[in-house]
Order: sequence, then structure tokens, then C-alpha cells
Amino acid sequence: MTTLYIAEKPSLAREIAGALSEIHGQPERRGDGCITVGGDTVTWFFGHMFEQVQPGEYRPEWSKWSLASLPIVLRPDEWRLSVPDDKKKQAGIVERLARQAQTIVNAGDAGREGQLLVDEALNAWGIDPHGLNIRRLWSQTVTRRDLMAAIRNLLPNADKKGLYLAALVRQRADWQHGMTYSRLYTLLARQGGSDAMISVGRVQTPTLRIVVDRDNLRAGFKPVDHFIPEAAMAHAGGQFRAAFVIPDGMTGLDSEGRLVDRAVAEAVCARAKGQAGRVGSFSVADKSKAAPLPFSLSALQAECGSKLGLTAKETLEAAQSLYEKKLTSYPRSDSRHLPLSILSDETPGILDALAGVPDLSAGVVGVDRALKSAAWNDAKISDHYAIIPTGEFRADKLAGLSDTERAVFLLVARAFIAQFHPAYRYQSQVAVIQVGADTFRATGRRALADGWRAVMTSGDDDEEGEDMPAGALPTMQEGDAVQVGDVALSAKRTSPPPAFSDQRLIAAMASAHLFEPDPELRKKLKEGDGIGREATRADIIETLLKRGFLSRKGRTGLESTPLGRSVIAALPSHLTSLGLTARWEGAMEQVEGGGLTLDAVLDAQVTDITSRVDAARGSVVRVEGGKPAASKVKPLPGDGKACPECRKGAMRTKEITSKKDGKRYVLLSCSNYPECKHSEWPAKTGSGKKAA
Repeated sequence: MTTLYIAEKPSLAREIAGALSEIHGQPERRGDGCITVGGDTVTWFFGHMFEQVQPGEYRPEWSKWSLASLPIVLRPDEWRLSVPDDKKKQAGIVERLARQAQTIVNAGDAGREGQLLVDEALNAWGIDPHGLNIRRLWSQTVTRRDLMAAIRNLLPNADKKGLYLAALVRQRADWQHGMTYSRLYTLLARQGGSDAMISVGRVQTPTLRIVVDRDNLRAGFKPVDHFIPEAAMAHAGGQFRAAFVIPDGMTGLDSEGRLVDRAVAEAVCARAKGQAGRVGSFSVADKSKAAPLPFSLSALQAECGSKLGLTAKETLEAAQSLYEKKLTSYPRSDSRHLPLSILSDETPGILDALAGVPDLSAGVVGVDRALKSAAWNDAKISDHYAIIPTGEFRADKLAGLSDTERAVFLLVARAFIAQFHPAYRYQSQVAVIQVGADTFRATGRRALADGWRAVMTSGDDDEEGEDMPAGALPTMQEGDAVQVGDVALSAKRTSPPPAFSDQRLIAAMASAHLFEPDPELRKKLKEGDGIGREATRADIIETLLKRGFLSRKGRTGLESTPLGRSVIAALPSHLTSLGLTARWEGAMEQVEGGGLTLDAVLDAQVTDITSRVDAARGSVVRVEGGKPAASKVKPLPGDGKACPECRKGAMRTKEITSKKDGKRYVLLSCSNYPECKHSEWPAKTGSGKKAA
């Protein structure tokens, strides 16, 4: 064997084998867990083939959960990986092939995790993943053209060593963080009388905090009724409506400048009704808005949630399926920009193929193929570029898609087509009307050219917070006469911030800097594209749902549960802080760039974890939800009192089954068990125990 390609998944292995067959002009030969093409062999993983061994395999005392055994942290030479039983056969095949190959190619996805999952396997087998005979295939699509180009331009895998080390920092730090703090706060919750599992994670816990903070804000929100007089006005050029402009210092305002006194508002209506007014000013400004950028995964999840009612997970699954069918590019992208090479080499063919889709043909007909939008920018692309149709798309391939996949594809395609349409141009109008001493204001918008809006509409349309009136105002000049007709009172009520849905929470995770008060951490979060990765944000939401911290409200709505809210209230701020991810991302970037070593980052984490665990040992955490630590039987007298022995736990009613006679008995047991084994029996029976 000359070269062994190790693909991240079987579907990618098949595409690589097809590309090799075309390059070498030789047929593919199927083998056991591999495909051979001439002197090259392609094999595959099923994602990560290795996982961290369980804590008890490192130290016997970690087999049981106890405060005395914490923290769970390791020395650099202690880390071990194991292969799950369901992956051992394929892992054995890949290891055997790797030992026979002259050259090994890491064909993981282009990114940290793709780099890690192949490199960690080679390391586990005693093969230096960054040796001279290890190469890297780096492709952002699975199209035949791009894979053939990547095969012909293999990189030294050593060029990506920094990426591997950064991923290893994330993996090991996450493990120590999650294992230690999840056990610590679960055990402290037991001392407080609950057996709820308090799962703590670097990303999941701050994400939960975002939802809890929003829910608390909504629960404590006090609506304010306020009023705006709105007048029907007649000008020689036409009819329009204008709203009263509240002057500073007016009687009847609240601290936010809202008119809350209905009598004052009604007085404005009465004195303006039927009066003659004049145009104080009329301003017109020509404005334009370029097409929204193509989708990143987060942007696509937000759009699909809004337009199609899909959850974040459903959107990712559809995008992944489209990618594997070679209809769209890599889905787990955090970029909304595109490389210039695609503009010159692939765009004509993509547009021609999209013209064959009835739902898209009209939009393609009007494109300006010479137009270069802001999306085309090599400097703003990291590991992946935006999600777009591939050069292998053909209209007949839509026939085999599910309704959801087709709908997602059309959103992606329209966003791409929109890049070749001119800006939406409009005329913004503002009229200020004087009616006696009162001022009214009207706004209008006159469309000049639809541009890209003929192809798509987007949630980005109002991103500037600009007033978007439905129609245009009549043309006016300063001093023109205006006749006021009826003046109605528009009663308004302030609304709480919206509850989270999948798309809103995904957007919040991507824009986490908006929720962080510290300026430096806010800057770092913004530079690092928020918390979590594009590939994992949907999974984080599903994890919070599975663990009972969040619940569904409708199909895509999300709300925190009593357990979730009490967990955030109980945990210290350093575990719920959004800045935690910012600090870690900064460390990972330094490791990737060579400014910090893997061991230095993990050593600092071990020191921090150890000191925080020591400080928390004597505390008691109380959470709501989950099952009570006591049994379902009626509480015994003394249930809830402080343990007289350890002074940390509470005495709780517990039901046990005797190993001796198989009967059930009830007693009081310390919630700090197994560290404290103190128990108390109620009035004794002839057997010395009270039967349940």
C-alpha cells in the first residue's frame, strides 16, 4: 500500500475513492472496511473512534461519587483513550492498514474536531500524527472537483498541529471541568435534600443562564400602558397619518418619557381635531440595502426556525443530508462569506443549474453575473465558507428530497442567487407637521428598485432597527397647508422581551457578547463568534432539554424549568458566566498559534479547579425539581433536620430493602451519604427495625 486515506465517515470515504479512481484511471475495489484504488486505500471512521476512559479507570476512588475524591483532574502523562465496543472492529481495521501504509492522509473534516479525531487515533496507536509521512486532505466540500484538487494538493499534517493541540485543550479541559463540577454540585445538592443530577458544562451552563435570565426578566416584567395621539391628515397631494411627538418635560410622562396620563393624551386629541396645520419640514433621502450574506449554520437555523418552523436540530439534519447528497456545501460553517475562487470557477455552472428549478428560474433570469457582492471575501473565511449550492447540483436531484430538505435547499439557493442582484433601493420620507403648538410626525417609504428582494425576504431586513412604513407619503414642501381630520388615541402597552425559541437561542449563542457586561470579555466573545460551535449548538439545546433544565413550549419554543432556574441560582457565577468560553477560546487561540503550550493551559485549569472545589466543600446547594432524595413513603418525624454527626447533610426518609430477609424498611439517613453514613431508626419492633 502506498497511501492510506483515513476519512471521518464512510460517505466521505466513498467520495474520496471516487476522486482517486478518476485521478488514477483505475477502478475501485471494495475490501473489508476499506476501498482500494491502485496503490491507494481509503478507509473510514465513524466520527470520533476514541473516547476518554471513565474516571474510575484512572483512580479507584473515582469509581464512587464522593466529595473527598474531588477534583477529577489528571497529570499530562495520565490521559488515556479507549474505543467503544461498537467501533472496535473498524478501529482495528484502520490500525492494521495504518501500520502497512507508507503515507497516511488525515481526511477529517476541515476544522479542529476533524483534525483531532484522526490525529488522536494515530497517537493512540503510537504513530506520530505530525511525522513526515503524514499528510492532510483539506476540502470544504465533497464535490468531485474540490476533492480532486485537495488530493492533488495535500498538505503536511504538521501544518495543522496547532489546530490539533487547540482541539485537545478543548477536549481535556471540558472533561475535567464537566466531571469535577457535575459531581461536586450534584453531591452538594444531595446534602441539600435533592437527588437531581446537576450537569455542569462550559457551554451548556452559560447557555442555560441566558434562558433563565430571560425567563426571570419576563416573569418580573411590569407592563406599562401609554398613549400616542394619531391624526388623519389631508394634504393637497393625498391623505396620510401622523403621530404626536411628545415634547420633553410634558405633563403626564413617566421616567422613560412615555405619555401615561390618558387625560393629557385625550386633551391633545381634542385640541388638534379638525384644526388647520402646516408642513414644518419634509425630508427625503435615497437609501439602499445590499442582499443579506449567504448562510452560516446559525443563520440558517434562525431562518428555518422563522420561515419553516424547524428546530435547530432539524435544520442541521436537513443541511447535513443536503451536504452528503452533494447539493450544498459543508453545513457546520460559522462563516457567511465565500472564496473568490468559487466566484470565478464554479458560479456560472451553479447559476445555470439553479435556472432549471421552476421555483428559482425567475430569480436566475435577472442576475448580474458580473456583480461581486460583499460575500466574496477570502480574508473573512476561516475553516469553512458559507453554505451554498455546489457545482454538482442538478435540478433533477430535487426529486429525491424530503419536503423539509427541499425547503431548506430553496432558502440556501435564494440566498446565493440574491448575491447577483443589485441592492434594494428606496426613498425614505419624513414629514413634520405643526398643528398649533403641537408637533406630529409621519414617515413613509417609496420603493425605487426591488433588487434582491425580488428573490428573497430575510429576517435581516430590519436589522438596522429602521422604521419600515408600508406606504409612501404625498410629496410636500415646507409651509404647505394640512387639514387635520379625526385624531384617535392609540393605546399601547409595553411588552416583555420575547421568550426564547430554538432560532432565538441559537442567535443568542452566536451573539453572546450582547449578554456579557465585561467590555474585554464582550470583545473576545464577539471575535470568537459567541459560545459553542456551529456544529454543537443544536446539540447543546437538546442536552438541556434531555436533562430537564429546559422544556418545550410549542414546537420550537423554549423555557427554563424550576430545576433549570434553581441550578443557575445555586451555581457560582464563574460557572454560569458567558466570559468562561471567551477565556477558553483565547487560550485555545494562543495554543493554536504557539503562544501557549497545552500543558500550561491545563496546569492553570487544574490549579483553579482545585482551589474552587476546596472552597465549596462545606456548602449546601438547594435546587428544585427532580426527585427528592427521600423515598416516596411518608416522611418520618425528624425528616429535614440537620445531621447531628457531620453537620453538613440533612436527615431524609429513606426506604431500603434488606439483603437478609428481602423486606422493605424505612429509616432516616444522612443526605451526605456515602461520606456520612449516619442513620436513625424509628421506634424499634421485635426485629429491631420498623417494617414499611
